[in-house]
Amino acid sequence: MKTSAKIFTALSVVIVLGLIAAVVALAVGMYGLKNRADENARRIDYMYETALCESLDAVTEAENDLAKMLVSAGGDTVSLASDIRMSAGSAAARVANLPVDVYSYSGLEKFLNQVADFMSGYIRAAESGGDCGKYDEQLESLYDTTVSVRRKLEEAAGKLGGEYSISGEISETGSFDIGEGEFNIEYPGIIYDGPFSDSRDTSWKALDGKAEISEEEALGVLSRGADMSGRITGRSSGDAELYCAEGRTADGTQAYATVTVRGGLIAMYSAYMPSGSGEISQEKAQKLALGYAEKAGYSQTLTPVWYNCADGSAIVTLVPEIDGIVYYPDMVKIKLRASDGALTGIEACSYCANHRERDLPSVRMDKDAVRSCVSPKLSVEHVRLALIPDGDGERLCYEAASEYRGLDYFVYVDAVSGKQADILRVIDDRQGKQVI
Repeated sequence: MKTSAKIFTALSVVIVLGLIAAVVALAVGMYGLKNRADENARRIDYMYETALCESLDAVTEAENDLAKMLVSAGGDTVSLASDIRMSAGSAAARVANLPVDVYSYSGLEKFLNQVADFMSGYIRAAESGGDCGKYDEQLESLYDTTVSVRRKLEEAAGKLGGEYSISGEISETGSFDIGEGEFNIEYPGIIYDGPFSDSRDTSWKALDGKAEISEEEALGVLSRGADMSGRITGRSSGDAELYCAEGRTADGTQAYATVTVRGGLIAMYSAYMPSGSGEISQEKAQKLALGYAEKAGYSQTLTPVWYNCADGSAIVTLVPEIDGIVYYPDMVKIKLRASDGALTGIEACSYCANHRERDLPSVRMDKDAVRSCVSPKLSVEHVRLALIPDGDGERLCYEAASEYRGLDYFVYVDAVSGKQADILRVIDDRQGKQVI
């Protein structure tokens, strides 16, 4: 055999062996990537399954204690109410970690928080020797709705096991299905995060005329607005179409968010961070909240209207202030870790639903006349114009921040008619400031 032929044969063998080695290396690499992807999926499923099972356990405990409370002769009702409050709060925290369509299922988390709030009110009334009758009247309804919630969670938990994967369902549908239904109950209400914090329209006016953004652009919004990197897990449709995302913050904290398909607004953002020691001042928390809101792309006219610090978190409620009028319907809530002011949450559903230019009625009342429209018992400390929710509409009022016998009140007087539109009372307790 000629030398050139031998060389060619040798080179061919080397090339073939090299190709075989490359294919083997690629196969090994792909196998490793698949294993890592499978392991990550298993970890995510474990996290979701744990959240679901623990929320079911907590709701079941609350249901059992409610059943006891229905027939209690009164001696242990405060103890039962305290246990129910703890169980409901625990369930709400775990439901918040489930990858559900936050708008379709907002009623579930809201209800669980309402149960905890209901029990806080019951405990206050009982410990102060007040009338608990108005609460007792609602216990049957509260119990029945809790049973319904427990059944929905049981139905969802029944899917677990075998080949079923929560993360797989998310990939196909964009969210984890935990059954249909709104879980609401009427009772002597307590509203967190300041006056009118629960107002939200069903048509998102802030998105009118806005162009749709892509998934890549939505991830860019989260990167710029919340320092979050991750992936889009799907799209959800409720009051508006939203991109659902999960990922991590710059320091590695796990985070979840939704971004509006039209307009690219961060509607919701949540990052779990353990509480630290110490507590920043209210002034610093408000300054940080304004910075976070501006970074997330909300109106630069926002101003703080409420501050609440409890359980290691500080919530700053912001609304636009334009020409001396505060717009309560256009609310943005910023949640911070109280120890250092790190961003842990954004909720801007009200802002997305309501923020727009408005034609307001002409003010007929003089600001100084407001004091004569409220009870002479109240010491009025501050008066300003405010647009407030009013049923399905809105109402321009004067807000009179007032005090009587050490109690704080907000009184709202119609700026056109001069009639009292609403009155809210502020309560300070170990859960932070509340408004009822």
